[in-house]
Amino acid sequence: MAKKVFIENYLSRPRFSGGLLISFGMLALCFVFSALQWNGYIDYIAKPSRVFTDHEYWRLITSIFIHGDMKHLMSNSIMTIIMGYYVSTFYGFKSYPAFGIFVGIVINILVLLSFDYDIGIVGISGVLYYLWGFWFALYVKIQTHIPLSRRLMKVFIVGSFLLIPEVFEVQVSHLSHFLGFILGILLGIIYFSFAKDRIQSYEKWECVEEPEVDFDYAIREEELN
Repeated sequence: MAKKVFIENYLSRPRFSGGLLISFGMLALCFVFSALQWNGYIDYIAKPSRVFTDHEYWRLITSIFIHGDMKHLMSNSIMTIIMGYYVSTFYGFKSYPAFGIFVGIVINILVLLSFDYDIGIVGISGVLYYLWGFWFALYVKIQTHIPLSRRLMKVFIVGSFLLIPEVFEVQVSHLSHFLGFILGILLGIIYFSFAKDRIQSYEKWECVEEPEVDFDYAIREEELN
């Protein structure tokens, strides 16, 4: 009797090089822009008046790399490196940082449009939530050797532990996090729809012959014992 045994798939090994360089490079930009902002050398924060009234649209990008303080920056650093590495290594430069910066711009536009006052928005956390959403969506799509219920349970447990804050702080743009996560899921699904054949071509199974059991003999032997 033959049994199919899972060997490997697309997520079994990295597919692109330069992941560490990309993830550390993005974080380095955060440190540089934040330090320049903190010391008064630049003012690149995105605010409704500066973006929509003064048409300084470049702020939608620079604001991604600026953080409020060192605590804010450090809280994003570890996961930005880890998730940036995994997404860029398995899905390439287009997925991160290209899609990541695009998502960051979209998030900043939507959040700024929701502000009643001329408040600035800073930080890469929206992009970080995009990385999580993107990774989760593709994990569910690719790891088909794991039952769907288990895949969804893993995503729910990890997401609940890492992405849902214990305390909702007023100064934190939770809308940015939500938008980043949803956009990440959507882009992950779109990515998979275009790369489905290529991704599934890496899936390998092996047929293993299982020894047949003579149940009548097994029963007779049990009776003798």
